[in-house]
Amino acid sequence: MRGRKLKVVAAIDSFKGSATSAELNEAVLSGFSDQWETRSIPIADGGEGSMAAVIAALGGNYETVSVTAPLGGKLQARMLITKIKEEKIALIESAEVIGLQLVEPSDETTRNSSSFGLGQMVLAACRQGVKKIYLTLGGSGTSDGGVGFLLALGATIQRNERMENNPLLQVESLALSQLNSLLAQIDLFALADVTNPYFGNQGFAQVFGPQKGASKETIQQLDQQAKRLAEHIKQTTGTDLEVPGAGAAGGLGGAVRLAGGQLVPGFATIASLIGFEEKIKGADLLITGEGRIDGQTAGGKVPYGVALLAHKHQVPVVAICGSRSDDLGKLPQLLSAVFCIQQGPISLTEAMEKKRTLVNAQQTAQAIAGFVEQWQKKIESDVRSEEHTSE
Repeated sequence: MRGRKLKVVAAIDSFKGSATSAELNEAVLSGFSDQWETRSIPIADGGEGSMAAVIAALGGNYETVSVTAPLGGKLQARMLITKIKEEKIALIESAEVIGLQLVEPSDETTRNSSSFGLGQMVLAACRQGVKKIYLTLGGSGTSDGGVGFLLALGATIQRNERMENNPLLQVESLALSQLNSLLAQIDLFALADVTNPYFGNQGFAQVFGPQKGASKETIQQLDQQAKRLAEHIKQTTGTDLEVPGAGAAGGLGGAVRLAGGQLVPGFATIASLIGFEEKIKGADLLITGEGRIDGQTAGGKVPYGVALLAHKHQVPVVAICGSRSDDLGKLPQLLSAVFCIQQGPISLTEAMEKKRTLVNAQQTAQAIAGFVEQWQKKIESDVRSEEHTSE
């Protein structure tokens, strides 16, 4: 350590509804003195903030596309166009087009929302001449089994007499023979870490339906329709939707498979795209985090993914968060410490205020930096003392 600055890297996921990854990184790094070399790496796990993380690392341009909103009407949504080793790619966040923030969760919303606009977005990316499309599935507000998505890509369905606009509730049969030919010219990857199948007790309707305001009756109907459609698809195409991940984002995971795409892990894919592992080599300390750290964090979220890669290169990791649970699962095996940034009892609304979050993050980082600096001085003092004694 003697004779050089210590290097600290900040790679903190956004605190959803409060502050972005880049904002949190900047706040934390401002808590370190000029004794440190600092580096910010905006990061995401395939949900909110994925485009921001990639454009920060690779550059590129946001393209705005007019698509159909989840409940009808027009929506202006963005996608990122960039290059990796001269290969043109697109990154699309599902939440930009069909996110929960665009609808009011309710039974009526569930029965009338569609993922059609997301399919339009994928076709718009294909027309940009990209070679690969990365589609993040986090934050979806639709539960249509991805049928709307497939319809936008050229699939056709036979409909029943239901009046709802959710195409899954309407579908009697689905044909994929007319899928847009542009799809055959690109590689489509869907980023998701959930392992839910298309239907059943762990399917998208039964697990995520309640979070989107669906009634028990609607959940049952969606699950029955998902099962019926999956059986039809297996008989006609041989594709099995009763597989892990097919239930991601209201069934979009399965729809992507039907469109010829692949399901890939969220954090690992984003980390690979931005060259994350190479950027943390040689760091003395890595600060990561997310809004809430609990037992589910080890299911593929940013702090766990960051800690795994840092552990590989023997870089100590400290995590910060807005709140934490007592049980952190496997995380303590990889993290040196987990700190909640709150300064005392506080309401959720107050805790999520951006200014308060960033100030608290900075103050927490100052405390971490101060401890490490004092520890460094103690080690150097001991080394000097031993050298003097040996003389």
